[in-house]
Formats: sequence, C-alpha cells, structure tokens
Amino acid sequence: MKRIILFIFCGFISLVTFSQSNVVEFLKAGKKDANTLFKAYLDPYAMALGDGLNNGWYNSAETHHLFGFDLSISVSAIQIPEKDQTFDISKLGLTNISVASGGNIAPTVAGNDKPGPSLNIKDSSGNSIASFNSPNGAGLDVVPVPMVQLGFGLLPHTDIIGRYVPEMKYNNDGDDMNIGFWGIGVKHNFKEWIPVLKALPFDASVFASYSAVNAKSELSFDPNDYSDGNVTVSFANDEAQMLKVNTKTSKFGLIVSKKLGILTVFGGIGQSNSESTVDLIGKYIIETEIPIGGTTFTTKDELVDPIALQFDSKNISLDAGLRLKLAFFSLFGSINKAEYTSYNAGISLGMR
Repeated sequence: MKRIILFIFCGFISLVTFSQSNVVEFLKAGKKDANTLFKAYLDPYAMALGDGLNNGWYNSAETHHLFGFDLSISVSAIQIPEKDQTFDISKLGLTNISVASGGNIAPTVAGNDKPGPSLNIKDSSGNSIASFNSPNGAGLDVVPVPMVQLGFGLLPHTDIIGRYVPEMKYNNDGDDMNIGFWGIGVKHNFKEWIPVLKALPFDASVFASYSAVNAKSELSFDPNDYSDGNVTVSFANDEAQMLKVNTKTSKFGLIVSKKLGILTVFGGIGQSNSESTVDLIGKYIIETEIPIGGTTFTTKDELVDPIALQFDSKNISLDAGLRLKLAFFSLFGSINKAEYTSYNAGISLGMR
C-alpha cells in the first residue's frame, strides 16, 4: 500500500525535484510572476490528481449484506487533453518576465519533454538581469492513479468504504518527503426502503466520499547553481525551507446498476470537487548586482514563503461501466467524465 500512495504522488514527487530548479529560478522575478508561471505549469496534474482520487469508489449500486465486504484494487488513467499540454506565456500578465526567444507557447507539466521558450527577467528599469528556459514537460499526457480500498457492510443497505495510508517517509534524491493519505465513502441503497421502488429490477444508491493527501518535502540546493547574470538565489540559514502539497477531494451523487447474470451494468451522476494547494515555505534571499557608472551596487530582497498556489475544480461527474463477477472475485471497468476524461479498471475480492 505504501508503494501505491507513492505512485499516486509520483507526479508531485517529480515536481519537488522541479521546484528545486526552475521554481527557484522563477523567484528571481519576484513572488507575483513566480506564482503565476508555476501555477500555469502545474495546473493539468493538479486537476488530474483530483479526478483520480475521486475515481474507483464503486462498481455497483448494490450494497453488501451486514458484515459483507470487498477488497478492491484499481487504476485510473486520466487523459490530459492537448489544449492543456501547453500554455501561452503572453496571456499570463507577467510583470518582470518577458519572452526572449522560442515563441510564446510553453509546455505544461503534461507537455513534451523539451525546454520551453527562453525567458528574460527584467529589473524595475526594464533591464535584463537574468534568463532561463521555461521548464520541460514530463512527456506524460496520461496520469495513472492506482488505489486500494476496503468496502464493508456495516449498517442495513449501507456500505462504508475506507482508504488509508499512515504518514510515511520517502527519500527523494537526498531530501526527506513525508506523505499521508486517507479517504472515506458511504453508499446507501435507498431504494430498499421505498416499497414502490423496491420491486423494480435494478439497484439505486446515493453515494458520498471525501479524501485527503498531505505531503511535504525538504529542499536543498547549491546557490551556485542559481547564479545567472547579476542575480543569485540562496536560502536563509533557518533550515525551514520545504515544499508542501495538500489535496482534498469530495464526490457525491446517485448510482444505478442492473444485474444481467454474472454481468452488472452501472452508471453514476454527481458532483466532483477537488482542491489542491502547493506552498514553497521558508526564506529565500535574492541578491542583484546593478552596475552604475563603473560602480556595482548590490540589492538584497528576502522572500518569505514565496509560493502559495491553489487549484480548484468543481464539475458534474458522469460514470458508466461494467462488472463481471467470477466466483469470489470480480473484474470491473468504467469511463468517467469530470474535469478530464478518465478510465478505471480493477479487480475486487470479497463476499456480499
């Protein structure tokens, strides 16, 4: 299960590595431009992670008998559309960053694995003081989100579904990263309480879920790697620098299913919500050398907690899928449309 949660956050773990390079470069342009550029770059994976965590909660509207259970393992593949694999730098309203060459279109994290346009950082007088390329994409436009969960018939016509990983530590290229995850869902077959509906040949349930992922990583880098032109970036010596990523998701709605022998056809409609925050914590020193009349003056700016991003998604969620029951295990697959289109497949073992 620990490997599962690490895989869930594989995209954001790679972004921790990215944060130690390109995000630090962004800080040379100040908080506003750094936040704007980083948000445009990260957006597709933040949205995909929310969709993935809201997938795979059910494969039937039918609930377990009292103390019945099932253990399921599934994988969601979230497709990032082509329009979200790039972004237009000229439309971001950047103040201190301008495009030097390579055009205005840059890859997002879901884009091609090649450098984006060359960017110049300007001082308050419009003079170029540093330059860098917008970051490569990951070259991955399908985001996999695997999941393990346990469903349990705890109350009449009601399933409690749990997902949980206690906080654990992971070493990411020498920097310690802590990740914890939990989620809970409830499915209730309301049709069984209504005599007129109970006789109808299908199952119908209401469903609700909530989940949360919390991650934080230490940061370390060599300031010499970020000395470009007249600008140098360094840490303040307080050992408090870290990257924090938190994601919360919720989903609620209606599920309907119909058994046809060993085959179950199911569908759902509801509301899917996700909120992710990405915060770069700590003090960062930006030193700029300005030559004036043969004399070089040095200015020093201290940026405190310079990156604070929030990604929100609220969408109508539509599901449709099939489940094939074979003895004590079942195979299932579905397609979902929320922020993005995603595909889910898995296997479950249990008894109803």
